Amino acid sequence: MRKLARFTGLGLIGLLLVACPMQPTPQANATPQETGQYLQALGEEIQQVIQELKNALKGFSPELSMQGLSPNSLQSIPELRLEKLFSIQPLDIVPLATQNLPRGKIECIGGNCNQVGPSDDWELRFKQQATDPWNKLLADWDASTIGTPSPTVETHQPYSTQNTGETPTKAFFAVDFGENGSNEGQATFTARWRPSTCLSGKYLLEPESLSLQGFLDHPNGSQRLVDLAKLSITTSDTRLALDWNLSLLTQGNDSALHTQGQVVVNGTSTPGTCGSLLENFNASSGEVSIDLSTHNSSLHLSFRVTQVEESPLRIHIQDGLMRVNSKVVTFEGILDDANNNCIPGENLTLHFAGGQTMNLETFFTQHMGAQPCNEP
Repeated sequence: MRKLARFTGLGLIGLLLVACPMQPTPQANATPQETGQYLQALGEEIQQVIQELKNALKGFSPELSMQGLSPNSLQSIPELRLEKLFSIQPLDIVPLATQNLPRGKIECIGGNCNQVGPSDDWELRFKQQATDPWNKLLADWDASTIGTPSPTVETHQPYSTQNTGETPTKAFFAVDFGENGSNEGQATFTARWRPSTCLSGKYLLEPESLSLQGFLDHPNGSQRLVDLAKLSITTSDTRLALDWNLSLLTQGNDSALHTQGQVVVNGTSTPGTCGSLLENFNASSGEVSIDLSTHNSSLHLSFRVTQVEESPLRIHIQDGLMRVNSKVVTFEGILDDANNNCIPGENLTLHFAGGQTMNLETFFTQHMGAQPCNEP
């Protein structure tokens, strides 16, 4: 499945399917009981990996007392959370203020920080004791460190033009423990933002494309804690796509957790508030392919979405395949919560070994410990 991540569009996948003989559909060979056991074991492994990562990250972030710093050095980076990015609220088209990205040279010893000079970047040097070596964090907002500078732009939410925020189109981030020139972590962020039709020369905080790649090594060099080979989001008036490739706690070629996949949503959209294409995007179909593996387990999940109904939400699914280790479950039907008990899947049929079938809601309650929020 790793080869699929290299293809960037459904057109190429379609050509492959035409050119190559169709592969036989895997036959279900798992029982509900063992499927539930395998999924629960995989979930426990994932939680263990996440806890190990949290433990390894302890002590990386210094506790800082930001005294003597200019306001521009302390301004928070604009939030890029999805609920902020895609929510739509009433419009007011009078800009009042621009929030700039934090900049300046800052030094912190034992948690007490002072600004020591100006900079187009945000440079933080820190250590616990005066005799300790410096550590350095860098946020290069125009990525001039790694090539031709890419200017920042002013963006705003579609529902609010009263405040704009300075936002990078390409940025470079690095952490250097010991400040010896060997970055233990670095990341590159690139984005193309959708032009605003409300404010001339400004953009929406809505990406036409966005990507992030990077890594973080343990300071003692024992392992790569995070290896983000790819995180990509693209949006248009007919297609939304998310691609990723992530490994955690890697030593050599062995990762405690690796996941990669692609989610594609096809649909139609007409320009909404300030030119937003996400505001009026109507999903109609899509494809999902997800792979996840740990030291002891593996999971593959894929399916096609053939129709999306709204109010209430009903997602029509075909060609569903879930493989846990070597065990296979197939599925199709409608993913919804028709009985409003907070457990979806009463209309999605799972196929198990020996011709046994069960809907997803029953599987969740009988084999995954799900509890309804109310009785139907």
